[in-house]
Amino acid sequence: RDEGIVKAQVLGKMTASIRMIKEKRKTMKQLITYSKILSALVILAVSINMFLGPHHIAAGGVSGIGILMESALGWDRALVIMVLNSVMLVLAYVFLGKAPFFKVLFGSIVFPLAIAVVPEYMLASDRLLSVIFGSAIFAAGVAILYKNNSSSGGTTIPPLIFQKYFHINPSIGLLATDAVVVTMSLLVFGFEEFLFAILSI
Repeated sequence: RDEGIVKAQVLGKMTASIRMIKEKRKTMKQLITYSKILSALVILAVSINMFLGPHHIAAGGVSGIGILMESALGWDRALVIMVLNSVMLVLAYVFLGKAPFFKVLFGSIVFPLAIAVVPEYMLASDRLLSVIFGSAIFAAGVAILYKNNSSSGGTTIPPLIFQKYFHINPSIGLLATDAVVVTMSLLVFGFEEFLFAILSI
């Protein structure tokens, strides 16, 4: 009987140890994932503040709206992005549910903070080079986010709502949203910046 009790205790300790190891691995995996997401958001901020923004290229999304509002009205682009992302988070919670809401929550909060922290500096004076490299860097950041099932929030949310309720392909919805922002750049910056904005999408 005593031997059975000892075996049960040993088995219990082993089970607890295995569970603890699994929990540690899960926590480590989550930390690595969020580190990748954070890096991707910083990459996006570098693209905007050091390549696209200094040349007034509003390449779509909330970041493009932030650039437009900063130039037209003098509003801080990071604050504009934070407000718009907050609105989009409310829409995500109401129309998409808790799962999509929590999926974009981290990126929606951290992205405008990254925009605020990364300094605005023109790395390349040539506008075409800035558009090419800025767009490539931005695409790399977005790819990392998608690979880790995340996003920077903002205008990625309305296409998901359109898909759920109107069965519209998210890619079409995102393109339509970006088209509106790019068209706004024609009114704020002029025709040349408008063409560069199209090139950067």
